[in-house]
Amino acid sequence: MKTRSLLMGIPIGIWIIVLVIGPVLIMFFMSFRVKLGPQKVSPLSLGNYLEFFANPIYWKLLLKSFRISLMVSLVAIVASYPLAYFISRKLKRFRNILFMLIITPLWVSYLVRIIAWRTILGNKGLLNLILMEIGIINEPIKFLIYSQFAVVVTLAYIAIPFVFIPLYTALEKIPKNLIDASMDLGANNFKTLFRIILPLSSPGLVTGFMLSFIIALGDYIIPQQIGGSGGMMYGNIVWSQFGIISNWYLGAALGFILFAMAAVIIGLVRKFGSREGVYL
Repeated sequence: MKTRSLLMGIPIGIWIIVLVIGPVLIMFFMSFRVKLGPQKVSPLSLGNYLEFFANPIYWKLLLKSFRISLMVSLVAIVASYPLAYFISRKLKRFRNILFMLIITPLWVSYLVRIIAWRTILGNKGLLNLILMEIGIINEPIKFLIYSQFAVVVTLAYIAIPFVFIPLYTALEKIPKNLIDASMDLGANNFKTLFRIILPLSSPGLVTGFMLSFIIALGDYIIPQQIGGSGGMMYGNIVWSQFGIISNWYLGAALGFILFAMAAVIIGLVRKFGSREGVYL
């Protein structure tokens, strides 16, 4: 039985090595080479990592990306938690239909969703036209597009399904008799929410937060398409090293730094996200 399980695990192990571990190792070893010219590369060196710390553009942009990603995660959670609670705990009919409607955007092309938000937030977009039509503004609001605001809103929209699913799963698993017992013991809705529901749904909350944070942290297409110069993020710098400057070695180092931080975040998910909720 043990040998059979080992043999069944071989295809999965090969898949992980070839498609996950292999590319990461290649990127890791590339990061220790420094491009000295069009055809000249240095031997093993820490020059690319020293460049990251020496050049404030890199680490300041990384800190900015962390801040934007944190905002995205908070917006996605604020938008997803009430929705997940309502569908999982309050609805009896149409629950599955609403669940499918929320995750339907995952079936639509990523670029199509970005273009849709450009249409909504643009100077001649739907939002500005509505606000001008009802007389709230006299001219288009400039910061709605090509700004950090546009990046946060669009990334939050992209992240909402990834936050909603673990929250919905965690909330649905909460036994109804615990909530009824809380009410019977004199707790109002507010106390029940903060002392029973929130602690028991914390695994889904943490998982959703980390997933949205990682999605936002590594994205470069949305900042490029609707962020403008003010909405540029760390992923744009990594992409430019590969796609424009052709300095793959520095790009590998910058990418590996981001990968290492994402790995730490995933480690936090495994540590805290799998815990059962506890009573406060």
